[in-house]
Amino acid sequence: MRLPIGIQDFTTLREANMVYVDKTKLLAPLLETGRYFLSRPRRFGKSLLLSTIKAVFAGRKDLFSGLWLEKHHDFMPRPMIRLDFSNINFTTKTLDEGIVDWLRIEAQEYDYELQGSNARDAFRELIIELSKRGKVVVLIDEYDKPLTDYLLEPEKRKIHQTTLKSVYGTLKPLDAYLHLVFLTGVSKFGKLSLFSDLNNLQDISLNPNYNTLCGYTLEEIETNLGSFIPPILENLNSTSEAFWEATKRWYNGYSWTGKERVYCPFSFLLFLENKEFKSYWYATGTPTFLLELIRNQQINPLEFEDIGMSDRAISVADIDPLDAVSLMFQTGYLTIHHIARSLNGTSYQLTYPNEEVRSAFSSGLLLEYGQMFPHQVDQLSFTLRRTLLNLDWAGFFAAINQMFARVPYEIFPKQEAYVHSLLHLMLISTGFRVQSQVQTSLGRMDTLLETDTHYIIFELKIGGTLEMAVQQISSHQYANGLSGKPVLGVGVVFDLESKSIGGWESKEL
Repeated sequence: MRLPIGIQDFTTLREANMVYVDKTKLLAPLLETGRYFLSRPRRFGKSLLLSTIKAVFAGRKDLFSGLWLEKHHDFMPRPMIRLDFSNINFTTKTLDEGIVDWLRIEAQEYDYELQGSNARDAFRELIIELSKRGKVVVLIDEYDKPLTDYLLEPEKRKIHQTTLKSVYGTLKPLDAYLHLVFLTGVSKFGKLSLFSDLNNLQDISLNPNYNTLCGYTLEEIETNLGSFIPPILENLNSTSEAFWEATKRWYNGYSWTGKERVYCPFSFLLFLENKEFKSYWYATGTPTFLLELIRNQQINPLEFEDIGMSDRAISVADIDPLDAVSLMFQTGYLTIHHIARSLNGTSYQLTYPNEEVRSAFSSGLLLEYGQMFPHQVDQLSFTLRRTLLNLDWAGFFAAINQMFARVPYEIFPKQEAYVHSLLHLMLISTGFRVQSQVQTSLGRMDTLLETDTHYIIFELKIGGTLEMAVQQISSHQYANGLSGKPVLGVGVVFDLESKSIGGWESKEL
């Protein structure tokens, strides 16, 4: 069977005999009468999910041969309207005109000619007309795209916001005509700005019953994609145990419950195809405005390793003003690591989902802070990796200093936390395992890095001495608990005035 890379249409996938990870048992309860909203990051299978629902209500039982739903649903056809904002034209036309054009095509499938001249009236008209054939199924894909495409153009965004609110607001008064309403998108902006008139939607984004509705679990990969693994093991000259540990580190980790985690399907499928570890998902959309927003809001990148959010912030994203951390969660650059519930409310602990996102996003931040070109960041990462493997400390710190020199003085705050965070980003870009601010029984080490051959403990002092840095590594017994590889302690002194590392000392522990 072929891998369904880039295929978002269920009918195409099944007719071409491609691999399909059966999600229909999870989907079944959502096919009953209901009003649902689901947010997930891009490239997570939201469009395929809606396409699957469309095939169900088109009565295409033949497409579900061998799937769980085949024997658990009646496949009674129902009239449907699907709005797909990834294909609706709102660039050369107004959003209102684009929606009307799309609805006219939808109406033609039922041999009906729309009379309504604006999006709200046309949508209402088509629902009422189709309801004469049975209660209507409404599927809306990428509901928020007309907003997210214009996050940096508030005037255009507000016009789109008004149009969408008007269109979505027609649904609740027509409740009696509808069987199912299902909206998907990346963000939850609509929770505040679009759905005030559609307040009967059930948000299942954080519902534990649907945590794995999009994305692949390890069990699903082993069952459906296991035959693709042996050639990769041979290509990478890897054991099975090392392979699964690496794929988990790179592509697993997404969770909306803080417990069960899923692999990014887009990345994992491309990995199977290319047999090489790369940042496939991140490459589909570089968030330049988000990187700029993080710098402008002066957020310490170290926080993204472990950052707390309230229940309101996690459930709703405000457009005005944009909050960088909330936006990172909505768009998939952060995921839920742990949820703490108490009588005082619910709080969420967020972190990067995996190494793919962590490494690529850190490189993106280096671009932003260092005012660099992508090839320069790649060269820096290559140099740091090579010098670390060779324990070439002169070459390593020369590259570090070159990076610090690139940061303009006007955006270089003379703060220890800023220096730590920038060094942290540079080390992450190497692809090695990096932990910063690691708590131990006797203190907290600045940074622990693991290469193929060594553990390396960095202790950074600003305004201190090399002797103090090296002594702290030894006296606090940071090497305790590290085994299987040699451990090196590296003391580093940084000078804020010259914006550079003034000295270092390496010692085997």
